[in-house]
Amino acid sequence: MEIQHSDSGEDNFGKILGLREEIGKIQASIADYETGKKLNIAIVAGTLAGKTALLGEIERINRNRAAGIILSEIVRNRKEISIPDDTKRVMLYDNCHYLYMRKPGGFDIFYEFLDMISSQEKLFVTTWNLYSWRYLSEAFGIERYFPVQIFIPAFEKENLRLFILKRYGKAEIRFENDEESKKEPFIYMEKYPLELSSLGRKIFVPVLKINLPYLRQRFLHEEETQTAEERVFEKIYLESKGNPGIAWRIWELGLDYPGIKYEDIGQFSFDIDLEHEEAFVLSLILSYQALKRTEIAEIIGSEFRADKVLFRLLTEELIFKDEGASYRIRPEALQSVIAYMEKLRLVW
Repeated sequence: MEIQHSDSGEDNFGKILGLREEIGKIQASIADYETGKKLNIAIVAGTLAGKTALLGEIERINRNRAAGIILSEIVRNRKEISIPDDTKRVMLYDNCHYLYMRKPGGFDIFYEFLDMISSQEKLFVTTWNLYSWRYLSEAFGIERYFPVQIFIPAFEKENLRLFILKRYGKAEIRFENDEESKKEPFIYMEKYPLELSSLGRKIFVPVLKINLPYLRQRFLHEEETQTAEERVFEKIYLESKGNPGIAWRIWELGLDYPGIKYEDIGQFSFDIDLEHEEAFVLSLILSYQALKRTEIAEIIGSEFRADKVLFRLLTEELIFKDEGASYRIRPEALQSVIAYMEKLRLVW
């Protein structure tokens, strides 16, 4: 547990990320609380979708009356969620999906937390992983404890552009046009991913493509209407489906600093075929966002099987081990993992 009083320094965060409506709704609830109407708040989003950043902005706006607690792994002791006597009136809890362990007897801390937020006079603003929230909603009706629910939407293309470029100085990044496309034949073959719903996997089918930019320039004397920058962010937006964390990873993989071009923005589709326990562990990592080896072993009841499963998932490049020794979904694999998990009904 960490008591935090942060200063994100990200002015106009809501404007940059297009979350002004969500911030306004949270601030309205905080204002209502100050007049005696307490409605606890849940911020819900998928992995890498921006809920921690949004909570940080709420803390920045309310720095004189709010304090934050970050949960970074499954909570084992009630002291990890207890509130110091001298803390502020608005409590911000990040990563509340760590309040339970998905096994028999693994919900004691979760029950303690619900009791605490119900009995305390303070206002609680919390964040939850989308898939953990849906599981807890179906199993426990958790939404009753949080009348105000904020579901973070996918980012629009322009907001993704601002989200990425705000890390750089003006004109620091050079968006390059690739002249090679003009030299390609006007008809060529390209692999297209085809999703087989009955098998829960994708195959790649060769498709005949026409080099339209070449034909327009060659025969119609048309110039490309999009700039190099617009083409880059159009592709990032389509590949990420508006998820800022995935968008940032795709950007990193395509960037040859300080230059980037459309042709270097990758397309990611993973052909996933796992045994049941492997799929279950992957769904756990998706729902918790990050899990340690010991936590996985405790949930499935075997260190040996945990090691075997993790080795397979690492080999398939679906997960990676972070600096804190936790296992996470690879951002570029996230969309494929979600689709596979939903087909198996391991998440919903």
